Amino acid sequence: MFNLRLLTAFLILLILLAATWILADISPSEPARTDRIVFVSDDHVIHTIRPNGSGLITISPDIEAAFTWPSWSPDSRKLVYSVVTGGGEDDRMRLLVSDAGGGKPTEIYAGEPGVSSILAQSVVHFPLWSPDSSKIAFIAPTMSGLSLFLDDLSDNPNANRILDNGPLWISWSPDSRHLLAHRADEYFLIDSGTGLDIQSLGIADRESRVPAWSPDGTSFYTAQRAGRGQYHILRSDVSGGEVDAPRRLLTTSPIPAYLWSPDGRHLSIANFSRAFTYRGLTMDLYGGISVYSDPESGPIYLVRDPTIAHFWSPDGRKIAYVGLSETQGVLRWIVLDIESGERTALVDFVPSVAQLTMFQFFDQYSYSHSLWSPDSDALVFAGILSSDAATASLRLNEGSAMTTGAALVHGGSHVNVVGMSGESAARVIADGFMAAWSPN
Repeated sequence: MFNLRLLTAFLILLILLAATWILADISPSEPARTDRIVFVSDDHVIHTIRPNGSGLITISPDIEAAFTWPSWSPDSRKLVYSVVTGGGEDDRMRLLVSDAGGGKPTEIYAGEPGVSSILAQSVVHFPLWSPDSSKIAFIAPTMSGLSLFLDDLSDNPNANRILDNGPLWISWSPDSRHLLAHRADEYFLIDSGTGLDIQSLGIADRESRVPAWSPDGTSFYTAQRAGRGQYHILRSDVSGGEVDAPRRLLTTSPIPAYLWSPDGRHLSIANFSRAFTYRGLTMDLYGGISVYSDPESGPIYLVRDPTIAHFWSPDGRKIAYVGLSETQGVLRWIVLDIESGERTALVDFVPSVAQLTMFQFFDQYSYSHSLWSPDSDALVFAGILSSDAATASLRLNEGSAMTTGAALVHGGSHVNVVGMSGESAARVIADGFMAAWSPN
């Protein structure tokens, strides 16, 4: 009888647990859905907000300082961001981490006194979370130029200094153990475990940028000039920290920027066409995008339009890319559906300077700042929406802006969300110059 009662109580407990999961609309193995957008307002305060513009939460502390470039941890529980205090020769540039719900931040890096240089226009640091959210690799200006650091988020405030003498480009292995770094004309594999072993890979190239891990973590991809007018994409297999000699995967025109789709089914390559100046920044214009399902065979899709940047959707089924519109000085979001090959123009806009910087180095920012919603059904970006675009319809909160000529006129950039489902609609949700969507 006792065993029967115990079994009955156990079954009731299982039923109650299952009911709790159903009512909460989550599965026992999945984290709670975050679905929030972090953005920086025009007065350099960091907030998060829901995609419909409600539920504003202030993240940065209420002090006299300029906060900028927040980045979500992959589990969406924390945010890392830069802060500049003081002024002139008294500038101090620090890197902070806060819980996504706000609260007192933790300092993980204090810049060297007297160092006030930046990485790029408006960029103080470049932080990159490990996929398991346990570590942050970051690039910071130092007396030795641009330097690479690694912080394990422990109570010890000192980050490990790994490499100096940038420029530097970095990417994490999917298992969060190894960090690939491209410094100047050298590639390195860094074991983030005890000892921080740094291994030179013997691959030399100065013009290509960010190395790419395959999503299954068994290999990584680098690029190397093969001669005038050609570049090799190289594959190096990895097992237990041991790296095989690189082999040529394909040959393409220079200079390639390449990204794996998150599901590992496709590789996209954009090839440099020419440089052009836009809003005072020198930008790379790419001749198009080639999409491969088997990199050792020909591409399955070719986008032949000039592009500035492209970003894979989290489900790996779409590519959002930025091209030129018919209106001078105005850019356009376009989405390529990988299964059907259909291309859809979404909205015309003029990006903020910070948004333009993200486009300028899209192959690096693809790993740190997601413009896609977690369900791959919308994009967020900062800038001025064009009013004469023949693409997405425009929805505005009353009194948020007025229309005159080819663009919206206002005191600063807007944070905009444009959806993919049904009738596309671009919605202004906040005033700000930089934004990124939570990973879940």
